[in-house]
Amino acid sequence: MGFFDRWLGTNSSPEAADKVARQRLVEMVLGALRDPSGRIRVEDAISVAATIVAERCIDAAGDYSMRDHTFAPGSRVFSDRVNQLICGDDAAATVETLPASTVLGHLRRRLDPGTYRNADFPAMRLVIQSFAAGTGDANDWGKVPLSVPTEHLPWILPLQAGYETRAQVDGILRPMRDDPPRCLRIATEALAEILMMVATSIDRRHALALAVETLHGMSKTAPMTEKAMSEAQRGARR
Repeated sequence: MGFFDRWLGTNSSPEAADKVARQRLVEMVLGALRDPSGRIRVEDAISVAATIVAERCIDAAGDYSMRDHTFAPGSRVFSDRVNQLICGDDAAATVETLPASTVLGHLRRRLDPGTYRNADFPAMRLVIQSFAAGTGDANDWGKVPLSVPTEHLPWILPLQAGYETRAQVDGILRPMRDDPPRCLRIATEALAEILMMVATSIDRRHALALAVETLHGMSKTAPMTEKAMSEAQRGARR
C-alpha cells in the first residue's frame, strides 16, 4: 500500500475518498485514450468507462471470480444477480422508476436531466432481449451487440479494455476494495462524469445506448484473465 492509499484510509472521509477515486478513474480512462494530438474518441471513452462498470458489477454480483475463473474469456455468463444490480427485479421498469440503488438508477441521478433526458435512455427490456438474441454470434466475441450507428461503434474491444485497465482500476479502488458495491458505485459515477463531458460531442441517445448496452453486456461476459492470456500467448509461440 502506497502513501496515497494510507492517507486516504486515515485522513479522509469515505465521501472524499470516493470522490478522489472517481476523479482518478476518469483521468485514467481519458489519459489512456488521448492520442498524440490530445484528442480522445468519445465512443471509446464511453465504452471503456462502461466496461469498467461491468467488471465491478461482476465483482459485486459475486457469482464467480472476475480475475480467476474457468469460463472461456468472451463467453456469455447470464446472471439474475447482475440484472438486479443493474436494473432491479423489473426489467420493464422505466428509468424514472428504477430503484436508486441500481446502477442505472444511480446513473440517472448523476446525469444532469437537462442534458440527458429520461427519453434518451434505452429501454432495459430491449437491451436484455437484444443481448440474449445475439448470444452465440462469433462476430460478437470480445464485444456486445450495439444498436448505435456504425460510425459510433468503439474501436477498442471491450474485453481488451477490461483486461488492460483492470490492474490500474484495482489500484485506484484499493482503499475500498473490500466493499465491491461501493467500488461499483464509484465506477458508475466515473461513467456519468465522462458522459457529461462528452455530451456536446455525440447524440445523447447514442451515448446512453453505447454506455448501457456495453455495461449490461460486458457484465454478462466472462473477462479475460491473466491465466487465460498466458495460455493464449504460450499457444501462439508454439
